[in-house]
Amino acid sequence: MMTKTMRMKKMIAMLIAGAALLSSAACQSSTKDNDSIENSSSAVTEESVPTKLKNLMTETELSRVKVGELTLLDEDEAEIQPESTGKVQISIDTPEDKRQDIELMKDTMTSEKYEACIKEIEELGSDYKYIHTALVDGRTVINYRPPLDYDGGEITFFVSNEMGESDEVTLSDFEEVKSHIRESMDENYKDYWEEAEIDQMYDDTIVLWRSVIDGTYEEITKEEAEKACDEFYNGESAFNGDYKENWEFVSSEIEEIKDSVKEISIYDEELDTEFLVHVTLPPNFDESKTYPMFVFSDGVWRFGNVPSIRKLMENGEIQDVILVTIGYNYQIDGTSIEVRSKFFYEKTAMTTEFIVNNLTPYLGELYNIDFEHSGFYGHSAGGVLSHYGAFNSDKFENQPFKYYIIGSPAFWELHRLENVKNPDAYKTEYGYFDRNDSFDKNIYVCGGENEDPEYEEYYDDYDTTLEGIDNLMKRLESHGVTTAKCKIYENSGHWQFIPDMFIEFFREYYGK
Repeated sequence: MMTKTMRMKKMIAMLIAGAALLSSAACQSSTKDNDSIENSSSAVTEESVPTKLKNLMTETELSRVKVGELTLLDEDEAEIQPESTGKVQISIDTPEDKRQDIELMKDTMTSEKYEACIKEIEELGSDYKYIHTALVDGRTVINYRPPLDYDGGEITFFVSNEMGESDEVTLSDFEEVKSHIRESMDENYKDYWEEAEIDQMYDDTIVLWRSVIDGTYEEITKEEAEKACDEFYNGESAFNGDYKENWEFVSSEIEEIKDSVKEISIYDEELDTEFLVHVTLPPNFDESKTYPMFVFSDGVWRFGNVPSIRKLMENGEIQDVILVTIGYNYQIDGTSIEVRSKFFYEKTAMTTEFIVNNLTPYLGELYNIDFEHSGFYGHSAGGVLSHYGAFNSDKFENQPFKYYIIGSPAFWELHRLENVKNPDAYKTEYGYFDRNDSFDKNIYVCGGENEDPEYEEYYDDYDTTLEGIDNLMKRLESHGVTTAKCKIYENSGHWQFIPDMFIEFFREYYGK
C-alpha cells in the first residue's frame, strides 16, 4: 500500500492540478445509483481488420527500442554515486533580464501585480546581479540561493510564514546561515523526500554558498545552464539514480499479472527522452485477435491501477483491452513537477506527436489493435495533455484514439509557466472549431468535489480547475458537441476518485 511519503510526494508532484464540486447542468455529482455514461463500446472479434497507423519513428529511434519483461519488481544493486567534485556553475541575471521576463508575462498578470514587479526591479538598480541558475556537479540548486555579493557576514532572509506572508530573518554569519538552511530543509522537506535526498540537497546548497563567498564558481550562459538542467531532469546527470521507489503500486497485485506485462523502452529524438512503456495484455491473450487499447499518461502512478482494471476482464465484466501506461526510464523522476511541466505543458505538442506518430503506430505493429475504439487518459497536467490531444487530433493523419478522459485538467497552470507561449489557447480548444464543423471523439471530463481548495494559492485570478471544467463543458455545448460527458465525484480530493472512476468508465465504455 502507499506510504505517507508516497502520498505526500503525489500531492507535491500534482501541484499541477485541481477540481471540486460544480453546481452546473454540465456536470453531475456522484451517487450510489448515478446515471449511466453513454456506452460507446463495440464487440471485438477475430474477424476485425485493424486500422494501420503510419509509423514516423526515425532509424535512430527504431534502433533504440528495447522490448523485455517487467523489471519494476526487481531488486537493483545499490549504485555508488561518484564522489562530489564541488564544481559550481551559475548563470547570472540582471534587472533588465528580469524586466524582459516580466514583460513576456504581462498579459498573464493583474496591472497591480505587474506594476509591483516593475517597481521592485527598479529599486534593485541597474548594477544589481543575481543567480538565475545554479548547478553543483550538474545538480540544480533551486532554493536557498545566496546573493552574489554575499561575503559570509550578516544577511537577511525573507521567509514565508504559516499565513503565506513574508517574515524577515536576520542571521549574523555563515554558520547561522548553515544552521537556518539545515533546519528549514529538515522541516519543509521531510514529508516529500528521503533523508539521503535532503542531505544531498543541503550539501549542494552549502557548497554553492561557500563558492559564492570564495568567488570560485564558474559563470556559464543561460543556454548552457538550460542544457544542463534538461540533462539533469532527463536522467543524464550523475546525481539521477534509480527512481523505482517513486512508482506507486501494490507489489502483490503486480506480481499476479507480471507474466502478461511487456516493458518497452522507446526513445524520442525530438524530446531527447527515453520513455518506459508497460503493455499489459488481457487474460488469455490471442495474437490472432484484435483488441482495443487504452493508454494512460503518468505511468509512475497509473500502472498501479492496471491490476484492478484487468480484474474486470478476468471476471467477464468488460471486454478484453490492452492496457498501456507511459512513464519514463527509472532514472527520471516521473513525480517531479519539473518533469511533468516539461512534457505536459511546455512541450505538449511534441509529447502528443510522440504518442500519435511514434508510440501507438509501433504498438500497432506488435499487436492487432482496434484504434477505432481505443482511448487515452491524462490527469491534472496530464488532463491538459489529454485535452490538447483531443482538440488537435484533426491535425494528424494517425487517429489512434476515439475516447479521451480529461481528469482534473489544471488549465490555470499554463499561465504560471514562462515557456508556455500562448496560455489561453485552450479556451478556444486550440481553434478546433474554427477548422472543423463537427467533433467525432468521445470526451469524459472528471474531477473530485473537494480538490479546488487544495491548490487555492496557485489559481491567482484564473479559473480554478472546477471552473475550468465547467467552462469547457459550456464551450463544447455551444459548439453542439453531444459526445462529451462530465462527472464530479463526491467526497474526493484531487486523486482519490481515480480508481472508482476507472471501474465505472471501463464498465460503461468497454462493457460486454
